[in-house]
Amino acid sequence: MGLYARKILLRNCGRFTHISSDFGSQYHTHTFVTSEALYASLTRGVTWRHPGRFIDLEEDAQKAGRTDYFLCDYDVLAKLLWFTPGIFVDGSGQPLVKQRGVTDKNDFNVVDEGEPGTGGNNRPHYVPTYGWIEGILPDHRLVVYALSPRREELEWFKMDQIFLLGKKRTMFQIVSLSDLVEGIAGEGQCTTGYLQLSPNSSTRFRSFEVLAATMRYVILRGTTREKVGYLEFPLPDGELCLPDFYLEQTPVESGSG
Repeated sequence: MGLYARKILLRNCGRFTHISSDFGSQYHTHTFVTSEALYASLTRGVTWRHPGRFIDLEEDAQKAGRTDYFLCDYDVLAKLLWFTPGIFVDGSGQPLVKQRGVTDKNDFNVVDEGEPGTGGNNRPHYVPTYGWIEGILPDHRLVVYALSPRREELEWFKMDQIFLLGKKRTMFQIVSLSDLVEGIAGEGQCTTGYLQLSPNSSTRFRSFEVLAATMRYVILRGTTREKVGYLEFPLPDGELCLPDFYLEQTPVESGSG
């Protein structure tokens, strides 16, 4: 069974917040969206296993006996669709740089009106009651590549569809869709766009550029070493190249056979 892909370009209709770090009461935001967050949003949560309760990452990982908590909460194999990480880009297609006109910071202050101080209601001492939250300003572009072994999953996406993303549930609208293309197998070197990989995957690259890193994943692009299997997707603005070690860790590849 083949694997298909299409490029999706979305714009944020409001301020977007995706917390990357919290220094006391100063909340910084990412300029990308993870593959998992995109699946939850762009499928409208139809395969969510536990309606009515919040995600408990630690609990779910322990139950499953694995670190891949996401499959504990979403039945991805019931809807074989996956995404590369979504990257905010500028007009030239390069990753968006935080600067004036791109991001701003909104102050917040939680006040308990029954007392002279902030907080109240037995709020834990470590929960901040004032500070600022950084957000990406409206009308920026998020590039996403959708993958599926089933053409109909990718054909479902249409122009002007609206989805919700981020901590504050910001609306995102599809503003551009590429044609649907099938991957072509190859072997050798593969120069990738930004991919979400396990932290030790950087050893599979001859050269690479890191956009972000956490204990669970890195987001990087680069050129792989020789003798690597890959799939190429011939898209109008360049080929999407996915090495086999990336495909092996995606639910769509493991469930498509």
